[in-house]
Amino acid sequence: MYVFEDRGGRKVALRPEGTASTVRAFIEERLYAKGGYHKLFYEGAMFRYERPQAGRYRQFHQIGAEIFGVSSPVADAELIKMVKDILDALSIKTRLEINTLGDFESRKRYMEVLKEYLKGVESSLCEDCRKRIERNPLRVLDCKVEGCREATENAPVLTDSLSDRSLERFERLKEYLSGLGVEYIFNPRLVRGLDYYTDTVFEFITDMIGAQGTVAAGGRYDTLVKQLGGPDTPALGFAAGIERLMLLVEKHAC
Repeated sequence: MYVFEDRGGRKVALRPEGTASTVRAFIEERLYAKGGYHKLFYEGAMFRYERPQAGRYRQFHQIGAEIFGVSSPVADAELIKMVKDILDALSIKTRLEINTLGDFESRKRYMEVLKEYLKGVESSLCEDCRKRIERNPLRVLDCKVEGCREATENAPVLTDSLSDRSLERFERLKEYLSGLGVEYIFNPRLVRGLDYYTDTVFEFITDMIGAQGTVAAGGRYDTLVKQLGGPDTPALGFAAGIERLMLLVEKHAC
């Protein structure tokens, strides 16, 4: 996150994404009291403290959409299909990669197994990934450093730790996507950088802008509303960077 101290000595953190803000709005406006499901969208400036890359800046703008109150994988498939339709309308060619992180208990079991494995290959990991072993071991699987990718090539697979419910849910999602004519690639290494995600995660990826080729990404976060003080509410969403979309549209036009 982009964190700094201003001239008044106050510590300021700039928002890195829009999901948490949307969840807070959902809670503060008591939309859950109206019952049913709610579909929200947003656009705004975001900030990330990292080295700028093609289409990836410290200040950038995102569009995003969130669905609250629906636990069925039908909603996951609907959201993914909508994102595909947007990218198709912009003539942006991508591949869709999907994975499941399982429910909280499934992921908790897997994290312990993964930690043990990562400790055994710690000397082969980059400095960032060594820190992640205890803090967020799933992120190690998503590291783009070649040494880390080689070290985790034989890492335990998350699907081996999933509950029957999570496995069945993922199978249903794949059936719905196929029924909608949405082609996908199952990527067991696909994770999200924020640990509130559960079950479905997905990314639309292009090869046109270098190694960091994610165009749009999202997933389900069924525990976040409750974590931020609201009622137990299933939810999911996606976000896409506007500057990155513009760059790809420009490349297509050329």
